[in-house]
Amino acid sequence: MSVETILIAEADPTVRRIMAEVVNSLGPACQTAANGRDALNLIRKKDFDIVIAGLDLPETDGLSLMSEIKQLKGEASFVIISGYDQEYSYERIIGAGAHCFIKKPLTTMELGRKLKRIFGEWELAADNRRLLRKQTELTERLTALLDLSADLTSELDFDRLFPLIIGKVTEAMAAERTSLYVIDWETRELWTKVAEQVGEIRVPLGQGISGRVSQTGQGLNVADAWQLPYFNRKYDEKHNFRTKSVLCLPITNRVGERIGVIQVINKKGRDRFDQDDETFLKGLTYQVGIALENALLHEELKLSFDRSISTLSATVDARHPLTAGHSQRVTEYSLLIARDMGQGEEELEVLKYAALLHDIGKIGIRDEVLLKNGSFTPEERAEMNTHPTKTRLILDNFHFPRRLREVPKIAAHHHEKYNGQGYPDGLKDEGIPLGSRIMAVADVFDALTSRRDYPKYTATETFNCDPMPLPKAISIMESEAGNHFDPKAVAAFLNILPQALLLFRGDHFKADYVDEIIRTVAPRLLP
Repeated sequence: MSVETILIAEADPTVRRIMAEVVNSLGPACQTAANGRDALNLIRKKDFDIVIAGLDLPETDGLSLMSEIKQLKGEASFVIISGYDQEYSYERIIGAGAHCFIKKPLTTMELGRKLKRIFGEWELAADNRRLLRKQTELTERLTALLDLSADLTSELDFDRLFPLIIGKVTEAMAAERTSLYVIDWETRELWTKVAEQVGEIRVPLGQGISGRVSQTGQGLNVADAWQLPYFNRKYDEKHNFRTKSVLCLPITNRVGERIGVIQVINKKGRDRFDQDDETFLKGLTYQVGIALENALLHEELKLSFDRSISTLSATVDARHPLTAGHSQRVTEYSLLIARDMGQGEEELEVLKYAALLHDIGKIGIRDEVLLKNGSFTPEERAEMNTHPTKTRLILDNFHFPRRLREVPKIAAHHHEKYNGQGYPDGLKDEGIPLGSRIMAVADVFDALTSRRDYPKYTATETFNCDPMPLPKAISIMESEAGNHFDPKAVAAFLNILPQALLLFRGDHFKADYVDEIIRTVAPRLLP
């Protein structure tokens, strides 16, 4: 880095002229000032690499000028000029912050030699400062890369990973916006689950910047995307945005296959992304690739697990012609109730699997009992009542992930009653797992509102095998709060009832069975 601009502040016009000539002969641009006030005005308007100031400047002397300028421009270097008659020692001037001290008089040749040495020292110091800044930036970026790597590799949920990548990369790259695309090689498309402030986008391979990078595997760094003939401006125009600088790189998995593209847009504070940005983003894409691959594998495993559980649940329900869909409806009702009660995502996931599998113990019930048309004998009822225990025994042999370890316990207690009169363990009040209390409400409501092969009844009334009239079923649920059911779960059930009815309207429920209740409670939900 070389000296480019010099300010000479000297009262003596002859000395000022001679010094300017010497400085110009050495290469740097030079401006002059006859007093401290003019020098300060110039400094406020422009940055100077070196300020050469006379000690005896009028209005503001050299040392005072140096002090004021240091507050304005901290990195400027100072050279103080003084005659032999001045009572300022070299130590005093250097101690006040001057880079060098030149005594008058001196020849033009001597001044040139001194200024060359001063310029060389300034250039060395400037290079050192630049290298130190570079080292600091590299350290900060390496720290950011390590932090981002830790954040990404710890997140396996695909829905949470997308916005996490975008937010972290946008911040680390000092960009206005980031887009992340995944390559679907079967459809030969790119798709994005999240593109900041834009929404879902699908792009054919080869189309636009991201499409080309995904197809060729070659990164792209441009100062103005609108100058590219293949850039599609319609997204910018639709969202009142102006894409200028773009850095787009492919994302590969562990074996080098392209799985996506990441694109950072509009470098903050600069016209374009530089070579350092490219190097840094390449490092980021490696971490993003690992995180995406892990999340995609996790999604496949999760989907496989969900399908297996749902198939198993449907198989159990299918053993009886009137219970098809029962476990799925109980699951949906239970999740609606749990959300209304403020349950978090982890609790909802456990409840989902417990509800889907709550009747799996029925595979251990004899067909002549399970499929009986009519009321059970006491012995048959006793056998049927063993199905929650069988559910627990079966599910305890499943290898559930740690976060799902409570599934067997919750599934096995859906027939417990809040008053302690349920089965299999006679649990009471808060001693019953919350998920089981929620499921009890959902399970009984579905039984009351579905056709069964035995008549429904209350303490004073007997009904046929068809779904119980909906107002009557709701009345029973309300009356059993605090007895059969947890009152809080019943309250939540009543809150979500319109959504629950609408969920299966036209499928499990006939429209005329549910519409009057929905119209009374939440008419806005009806089509």
